[in-house]
Amino acid sequence: MNAMVTRRAALLAGLFVPLGARAQLPERPAMPVNTNPGDPPAVGVDGLLRVTPDGRCEVLTSKTEFGQGINAALAQLVAEELDLPLARVSVPHADTGVSPDHGLTGGSLTLQVVGPRVRRAAATARAALARMGAERLGVPSDAVETVDGVVRVRAEAARSVSYAELIGGGRFDLPLDQSVALKPRAAWRVAGRDAPRPDLLDKLTGGGDFIHNLRLPGMLHARVIHAPRVGARPEAVDESSLAGIPARVVRRADLLAVVAEREWDAVRAAAALRVTWSAGTPIPAPDAVFAATKRAPVVRADVTVNRGDPAAALAAAPEVLQAEYVFGVQTHGAIGPSCAVAVFEDGRLTLHSGTQAPFDLRAQVAHTLSLSRDAVRVVYHHNAGCFGRNGLEDAASEAAVLAVELSPRPVRVQWMRHDEMRTEPKGPPMVMAARAALTPEGRIAAWEGEAWAPHSTSVLVNTTAAEALGVTDGPPGSGNWHANSNPPYDGIPAARARVHRVSETPFRPSWIRTPGRLQQNFAVESFTDELAHRAGADPVAFRLAHLTEPRGRAVIEACARAAGWEARPSPKPRAGDGPLTGRGFAYIPYDNARTRVAMACEVAVDPRSGHVRVPRVWIAQDCGTVVNPDGVRLQVEGCVIQTLSRTLVEEIAWEDGAITTLDWASYGLLRFPEAPVIETVIVERPDDPMLGAGEPAAAVVPAAVGNAIFDATGVRMRRAPMTPERVRAALSGA
Repeated sequence: MNAMVTRRAALLAGLFVPLGARAQLPERPAMPVNTNPGDPPAVGVDGLLRVTPDGRCEVLTSKTEFGQGINAALAQLVAEELDLPLARVSVPHADTGVSPDHGLTGGSLTLQVVGPRVRRAAATARAALARMGAERLGVPSDAVETVDGVVRVRAEAARSVSYAELIGGGRFDLPLDQSVALKPRAAWRVAGRDAPRPDLLDKLTGGGDFIHNLRLPGMLHARVIHAPRVGARPEAVDESSLAGIPARVVRRADLLAVVAEREWDAVRAAAALRVTWSAGTPIPAPDAVFAATKRAPVVRADVTVNRGDPAAALAAAPEVLQAEYVFGVQTHGAIGPSCAVAVFEDGRLTLHSGTQAPFDLRAQVAHTLSLSRDAVRVVYHHNAGCFGRNGLEDAASEAAVLAVELSPRPVRVQWMRHDEMRTEPKGPPMVMAARAALTPEGRIAAWEGEAWAPHSTSVLVNTTAAEALGVTDGPPGSGNWHANSNPPYDGIPAARARVHRVSETPFRPSWIRTPGRLQQNFAVESFTDELAHRAGADPVAFRLAHLTEPRGRAVIEACARAAGWEARPSPKPRAGDGPLTGRGFAYIPYDNARTRVAMACEVAVDPRSGHVRVPRVWIAQDCGTVVNPDGVRLQVEGCVIQTLSRTLVEEIAWEDGAITTLDWASYGLLRFPEAPVIETVIVERPDDPMLGAGEPAAAVVPAAVGNAIFDATGVRMRRAPMTPERVRAALSGA
């Protein structure tokens, strides 16, 4: 924990205030386990809603809006139940000093978990306002109605009182009324309809409250010097290399940074500073990483289905089919590199960040800096979306450490593009294997699956700052790497799936959109197609033959209808030397019991280059009651396009422990002309609970594309991404 701070007085006299704030920090408290986003603590009406003096309503939550459209949907629910125009309802940014702790934003849980709570809070508030209005107007409670932010006498509309007059700026002091009447779906006027996203214009134009735009008086600019190789530590720093640049070196333990009054000087100093690094940690070569993952120590194993006796059935089967699938290492690649601003003054830290987990970040930073959680406030700002945990928490933790060192001046940390691509945590390598046997009638008799995935996602505990300071004693973050590792077909009489949670991966593991489910479903639905092929069955008919669950069947059938699916086995019969085209299918019940999604797609494969183009996609999705249909469609389209890029192109490369894909030229992305035409079918169930739409449609993309490539070429792709080089090699091998 000792600090080494050097000064270059000739250039920087008077630039920085004296240090010493860190010496006042207390002993480190125990770090609490992260809040469960599926079961946040209960709060009353005032913890969820606030009626402003002018009669508008603010919806309070720790959930953050980074492109998934939750602010629009939550506002619609509250406007509906509170009888307010939608334009008068807003969702302020999450702020740990004001917002309730609803857990991190992830898992497509916001509408499922928070939606019913704010809806009930609004209905409770509306009933209370009706009672207050009736009393103010001198009539019985059953004589009034609420309309557009006023309480009025039903038989005499001119007699009314506004919400602002009744409670504007005040408190309800009420718990949520669990028996309050909620509006039936058929009576909705605001919710259930397309609504624009209030954040969209600013995000499209780069304006508004982006963390990158935040400037505070007296703010310093910092660049943290990150290791060029995994596990490397700074051994020596040559400060003379900054001669002529008005910047200084700040070092605390292994956290090394340059700081300047002007950002460009910090950028120049970071490029010029000469650092001698240790050798770092050896990591397997890219082609060996999957075998190394299978050899890594197993912390625990999760059994996700255990039905019948698949081992006995497989042992007795005359033929057992088996396959292994792997999914490569990927980065989030946020367009805007990670950024944060921190201020430490009078023993309190205020941290501005685009984090998806304000309360978890507060706990992590407090733990790293030996502060109480009450001494740390995290304020959310819009950030470049990443749908997962990239370097945002890292940059925030680094800014927090530097703010303590440079108190009381604000410190802004922004990563460079190479920092983002090299240092942020990665979507980990995963290996999935399956064995199965068919009956003589072509049905699945037994299924066994195994997978190897990270034990945890310790992004919040092992931030770059925490690791640099040696603070690694917090609990690991959760990881859903086992989810959807089991086949979703209840007609399989004997099935067992087990996921080995390994302790070691080459890079810090992190969630990327649809973590675990994407990789596991790639294997499960690809292997399902392999079994359909072996049975000589149409892929859609084969799935329906093994599924009785009605919501899943309805989604599969809706997707097949939309695509005009032609029932036949795969692969497609070849017709001369024409282009290689085909179609594929995949299905998932997200987390086995939530949003159901089915996807069909067309592909065109160039056998000479190995390039795969996906011109058309059909998606059918059942996410229960739909609050904003346009928001659902946008999420489906985003899932498809982003995951097509991950399926066909995206993968990091490394050599001797150093990542070599450090820019957009070396890290491939799907291009605009390659985006497919997407048709979305929403299978709405207005009598069922709201479910998430931000992630599930991503989970079907890799398998559907791989199955379509098989239909077009007769070659099975079992490794993602399915790059042109791999497709070309597979075709040559075939």
